[in-house]
Order: sequence, then C-alpha cells, then structure tokens
Amino acid sequence: MPSKLIVRDWQQIRRWLEPRIAADQVRLVSVDIFDTILSRCIEPPSDVQYAVCRKIAQRLHLDVEMVWQTRQSVEAALRQEAVKAGFDPECGYSEVVPRWVEQLCGVHNTELEQFIIETEINLEDNALHVKPEAQVFMDWLREQQIALIATSDMYLDHALMRELLARKGLLPYFHAIYVSADNLIGKYSGRLFQYILDKHKLQPAQLVHIGDNPISDRKAACQQGIQGIWLFEKGDLKRREQLALSATMAKRGGIWTGRHFFSLVQARIQQRDGLRPHNFFYRYGRDVLGAAFSVFMLGLQERLQRQAIEKVLFVARDGYLFERMYASLPQQVPSEYVYLSRKVITAASVADGLTHAQAIVAFYNPKQCGLESVCKVYGLPEALLRPLAKLHGFMNFAEPISDWQDARLHQFLGDSEVQSIIRQAGRSHKRLLERYLEQVGFFNYKSIALVDIGWNGTVQKFLKHAFGQRADFPILHGYYFAFVPKLYNDFGENNFCEGIVHDSRRGNSCERIPAEFEEIFEQGARAAEATTIGYRDQFGYVEPVLKPDTAPDRQAELRCNPLVARLQEGILAHWEHFQAVQKLTGYDSEALRQYVYGLLERAVVYPTAEETRELTQLVHTEDFGHDHILALDNPKVSWKDLLQPQQLLKRLELSAWRYALLDNIPTGLANFAFRVAYLHLVKK
Repeated sequence: MPSKLIVRDWQQIRRWLEPRIAADQVRLVSVDIFDTILSRCIEPPSDVQYAVCRKIAQRLHLDVEMVWQTRQSVEAALRQEAVKAGFDPECGYSEVVPRWVEQLCGVHNTELEQFIIETEINLEDNALHVKPEAQVFMDWLREQQIALIATSDMYLDHALMRELLARKGLLPYFHAIYVSADNLIGKYSGRLFQYILDKHKLQPAQLVHIGDNPISDRKAACQQGIQGIWLFEKGDLKRREQLALSATMAKRGGIWTGRHFFSLVQARIQQRDGLRPHNFFYRYGRDVLGAAFSVFMLGLQERLQRQAIEKVLFVARDGYLFERMYASLPQQVPSEYVYLSRKVITAASVADGLTHAQAIVAFYNPKQCGLESVCKVYGLPEALLRPLAKLHGFMNFAEPISDWQDARLHQFLGDSEVQSIIRQAGRSHKRLLERYLEQVGFFNYKSIALVDIGWNGTVQKFLKHAFGQRADFPILHGYYFAFVPKLYNDFGENNFCEGIVHDSRRGNSCERIPAEFEEIFEQGARAAEATTIGYRDQFGYVEPVLKPDTAPDRQAELRCNPLVARLQEGILAHWEHFQAVQKLTGYDSEALRQYVYGLLERAVVYPTAEETRELTQLVHTEDFGHDHILALDNPKVSWKDLLQPQQLLKRLELSAWRYALLDNIPTGLANFAFRVAYLHLVKK
C-alpha cells in the first residue's frame, strides 16, 4: 500500500520524486487540473456555471434562476442514467448542452448550443490562471523526460479540456488528458485510475498522481496501488475560503457586493500581476483610480445600451483614457475622439455678444485677472478692447474684479462698440468650430453622447448655446465621471447631463469625494498632448491648434507626463481584470458604486505618507484660457497651525488636496474632524 503523502508545496513533491525517477521507479506522473495546476479567481466554482446561465438568460430573455435550475435538472438526470448503466454518477458537457437547449427552447438549436459552449469556455478561461509553481514543476518534469498526463473529475469533455489547456499554454506539457466526463468514470471511485493503468500498460507503482483533494487524489489513488500525493497548499485553501465567504456576504447587498467584486479583481491581479515589480504610480492607477474609472465605464456602457445613442464622442483631453478603455468593449456604439475644449467652445459662444452672466464665468478662477481673464477665456482681442476698457474706468486691464456687479463691468459690456468687437471675434471662432463639427459628423446624428471627466459640463452647455438653433442639432447626452454644476444649472431642451460616479444633484454626501480632489482624476484621464486652443484651415481641412509646448504650464505638464503614463498603465491593467470579473459576476455599476466611494474616501481623505509624497509631484494646469499652474504640494499643517483656525481654513480652502496638508498630524484625527465639518458645512 502506498504511503499517505501530504505535501505543502511543489518543491517537496520534486524532492520526493527525484530519487525515484533516478531509480526508474516512476514512469508516468498524473496531475489534477483544477485547483492544482489551474486556480480560479472566483469561488465557489459553480459561480462560473451560473455566469453562463446569466448570459443565456440575457440572450433568450428568460429568468436566470429558471435557466440555472434547468441545467441542474438536466445534469442530475444524466448522472442517474449513468449510474443505471453501471457507470459512476458522471455526465459530459456534450450531452448536457443539447438536452438543456431543448428544454429551454422546446426545439433543437445548434447555434444556441455553440453559443453556450463558447461562453462556458470563455468564462472558465477568464476565471483560471496557471499556478507559477506548478508550471516550474512541469518544466522540471519535461527536463527529466518523464511523461505527464492530466486527470480530472470534470463535466467538460476531452476536447474542451484541451481547448482550456491550450489557451493557458499548457497543452504541450501533457502526453494525454483523461476526464471523468469522457467514459463516465471518476477518480473518486478509483475506476479512472484503473483505466489509465490499463491504457498505458503500467504497474500501479509506476504511476504517481498529484492533486488537491485528499479523497479523490490521494485515498482513491492509493487504494488502486498508485502513489497518490495530496498537495495541501494552506495559503491557497485559505484564499478560496475567503472568496467563498465573500460571495456569501455579497448576497446581503450594499457595500458587501462591491467588496466581493473587488476582492475577485484583486485576486485576479495578484494571480497575474502581483509578482511583478511596479512603481507607485502604476500601483495607484491600478488599485485606486482603476476601480473608480472602471465603474464609470461600466455605467457608461449600461447607459449606452439603454439610450438610443448613435455616436459617442470622447472629448479631448480628459476623455482620452476613457476612449482607450471604451475601445476594448464589445458591441460598441460608433465612437470618435474629438478635439474640443472649454476654450474653443466658449470662444464660439459669444458670436451673438457677451452677456454679464457669461463674463463672470472668467472670475471663478481664484487667480483671475479681471478683463484680461475675460479675453483669455473667450478668445477676445485684448489690443482692441484695452482702450475701450479705459473709457469705462478700467485703468488696469488685468485688475482682479471681486465685485461681479461692478458698474464699470456693466457699462463696458453695454458698449455697442465693445459688443461689436466681441461678436466679430466670436463669429470667427464659431465658423471654424462649426466646420470642425461638420467635419466629424456632429450634425449627422439624432442622438450623441459626450463623454468627459466632467465637473460643470461647460463644453456641452456652450455647444448648445452656440449651435442649438440649428435644426439638425442632435439630442445631447453628457456622461461624466463627476458632475458638479456650480456654474450652470439649465442646459436647455434635449440636453441631458449625468455624473455617473458623482452627481451633486443626487444629494448623496458619500459620493462627493471626486469633487474634493478633482485634479488627481483629471491627471489620470488626460491625454499627454496639449489642450486645444483653436482651429486652423489647412487646404480646406480644419485641424485643431494645440497649446505650444513652450508655454510655462505646458512645460510643467510635460515634466509630469511620464508619471501620468504610469498611472494610465495601471488603470488599463485594472480595467482588463475588471471586465473579466464583471462577466463572471454580472454586477452592474450601481451595485459597485458604494464600495468605490469608500475606496476613494480612504485614498483622498486618509492618504498614506507614500501617497502624499508621490502624488504631490504632479501639477494641475488650468486650460480655461489661463496659463496657471496649480501645485499639488503645499506646506503641511502642523499642530501649532491649529491655533490659528481662520488662517488654517483659508489654506485648506485654496488647496487642491486639502487632506494632504494634514499629513504631519499622524493620528488621522484632523482628517476625520475636517471631513465631518466639510460634509456638513460645504455644499457641493
């Protein structure tokens, strides 16, 4: 009788095998497949089968529970038939699918059968990864010239198992594959082991089997005289138990759903990416921003499916990464990356003159320079307007205007000559913008989605203002990562806005985090190229004009671009894993948002020392007609600063990342107190 071998890792197996291979005692090694050489990122394994049922239910417009129960009843019936015929209680997928389809549809449907098989394989492939230690062991066996076979109790038959192993790059390792579904005999009864011995004409002592199940992989093998080795990987077992518990808790809903989902994402990341060294920005993009942006993209996908959207426009520059993420989605609505910006849109919006309400938009910037800022925001000729401004009392054209009801401003805007100059400049900007929009087919569609990072929806607002009178102006749906309409509330008829991750109109204080550190989300989403400042006619083709690299704010951006690139690499890596897990779980964006709020609150309100040190290397540039550079790094607040509350509040108000200023107070109590006060006192 073989010994009852229990080993903790593949190295122990190797040490046990080496002398026996050298002595020619072992001729063939058999390994279990699932949870031995292949591991799932999801538990229990039946969740993969349920995911298949979900896809079928969506395709046939059926209840998923009914589809699931039908599968269970078909498998149970086939197992009973196998037992009556003298076999083990097994069934093969090639028998399950046709009978399953017939019960669902009432007729034979080859196309649906193929869809089910492909879906099952694809989802199993999504869930599985090769254990690195197992692959090292198989490489060693190949060097020893010892034949290796795969032996599994599994409903997938031989052809499908070959397909799975091929996808994982493992098929060349195996001399043969034996699956209980093929001959309706399993490992647990010992009959599959006896079949293998007969097939290869081996004595039991010449065969070694390795697997994770103490009954079917060790005990049953040993009863046949085969040396069965129980691979007891305690860490992997604990991981599977935790994932199974997480799946149970997810059924309670609330934050548990998101926690379960992202634990699966992290498990998948750890399995495929965890051993590779990465710098901070990649990890921050992958583990923090990646989760938020992925939920946004899932929400966008859901809305595009519900609405009759004909074209999706990703708006430069902060729509850049979203466009890259969107490109990986199946069944896409046609899309395009368009060169629009607040600067070019606002410039075109004054073709009919500049109102007081429009003018004061330029004063929202804390570094505003009065009429000079108005000219920069709206693309107006300063040289022509300076003399007229003096006539209305503006001796200093760059004098900040704190009183937005300043009589001089009203008089200046009421001057017909001023308005004539403004209209002339606006019409010039508008003609080029209109030609660019026609060039990208903007007016050819009845319904268009604008996708951007968000905040105020300025581009959408001013597009409607400038061209809304055209009969072919489309219905606009603005889908933003965050929507905080501080400047605009009325977007006009057939002009819809929504912040998918954060929308201040929902009145949910839990989701306000993106509005408290806007800059980091913009950095994660933006393109490396400069902002669009205008258009030019190149032989009848309108092309965007970008801010020159020589501009001071552009120079600051260029220095940050390598760090931003690492952020985006991490975000895209997360998105890949996110999509795979979403296919397995079927969770929608609404179910995941709550957890994301908690994740972002930890990152923004309670940053680690490493996060504040690294992220404050970045700078934010104001591209709304200004050249301002906003450094994210500011002098930290100390205990003594708490004694000067008014000065402290002023510093916090002007800071881009106010919670990072409290980094020198190690307890985190200051962050907590400020967070509570901010939630209650500040409206967003």
